[in-house]
Amino acid sequence: MTNETTLTKDPSIQSEEVMFDSNINPDIAAALEMVNESLLEEYMRVLTVEIGPRMTGSEGSKKAAKYIFEQFENTDLETKFHNWWAIDFRRPYTLYIDKNVIATLPGKDETCDEIIVFNAHYDTVKVSPGAIDDGSGTVAVMAAAYALSQFEFNRTIKFVCFSGEEVGLFGSRNYVRNLYKNDADILVEFNADMIGYANTSEEGRIVYVSPSEDAHWIVDEIKNVNSEYGIDFTIKRAWNISSDRPRGGSDFFDFLLHGYEAVAFWQSGHYDYYHSPEDTIDKVNFSYLVNVTRLIVASAAHLADIDVYHPHVQIDSPRRGRFYFKDKSLINFRYEKTIVIDDLLIHADVKPGDAPIEKVEFYYDDKLIFTDTEYPYEYRLNNLSLLEHEVEVIIYDEQGRTAQDKVKFYYINIYRKN
Repeated sequence: MTNETTLTKDPSIQSEEVMFDSNINPDIAAALEMVNESLLEEYMRVLTVEIGPRMTGSEGSKKAAKYIFEQFENTDLETKFHNWWAIDFRRPYTLYIDKNVIATLPGKDETCDEIIVFNAHYDTVKVSPGAIDDGSGTVAVMAAAYALSQFEFNRTIKFVCFSGEEVGLFGSRNYVRNLYKNDADILVEFNADMIGYANTSEEGRIVYVSPSEDAHWIVDEIKNVNSEYGIDFTIKRAWNISSDRPRGGSDFFDFLLHGYEAVAFWQSGHYDYYHSPEDTIDKVNFSYLVNVTRLIVASAAHLADIDVYHPHVQIDSPRRGRFYFKDKSLINFRYEKTIVIDDLLIHADVKPGDAPIEKVEFYYDDKLIFTDTEYPYEYRLNNLSLLEHEVEVIIYDEQGRTAQDKVKFYYINIYRKN
């Protein structure tokens, strides 16, 4: 956008009263009615006008974390700070110390172990009040926590506001590492980064989503929710997100790196003012932001209650961030680096959906090395090596649905046993 007149909001982009299908969940319908422009505008006003720039580790960041914590706590959710530190070696010896803010809505069904995470980043670059990037995502998370906290769902939902995104994804990196270390079972992570800008009526009816490789079925569920709850977006798939790309993008990256599935939500309008002093509250299209927030709220709540029909696999040996010697895990590294010395049993933790598992394939550097058809699904790796390699596991169920996971590791094995 090149001039002030092009930034005027189109009045045809409206967050109208939602019209619901007769078969929808009444709790979700009630929660959607609680997500409105006045709620989001108040959150945004405090973050961008009263607080302003929120660079990681700054006073602005501390004030924002305190404000978010207070809003979470007011909903009676389990609320806590997650303190973290990191050294950025790209900027020699730059030490960052800051905190994420987490609110948890516990699931009521103890048999549902999977967790749904909805997150955004509240930090900004030094010069920007960060209304779109990423005040828009942050206020969506806060509104979701407010609305959904008043109901119960089968699965646990976590609402997380990260710092450290703009300086290297450090807040989410430390948080995901902690989840993985504690064997958290994540059904999906929803990432909201820049979701509040639409400048025309056409843009105002479109939202983009980027799924990870095994999250396409979740996009199908989001589309169903979009229709059933009368949100009526045109949902378009952007690029697939993957940990194979260079580190960056947004806070979904470390979820992918640790084998979790994610869906990133993006606004439809091209925005020229992120990372600048002009990323201000007047650029936010609140009617559009309400609709995107409602879509995410309804999707998270819907997934928190349904029976999961899609299969899932995660490699639990070798685990990311471990040092193995003679098939034993001896050391936990701070981050995801994995080193294996000697042979190793590759084990796949397989969760069927609504159909039995037909087979499990094991790949070594993209070459099929073994197919297993019986539990436990595992393969003993005993190749000669002094280099980095990748193991991938692909599962197939009897409905033809697939899921995959892969781990890269440094593998040292100079004596191959029979």
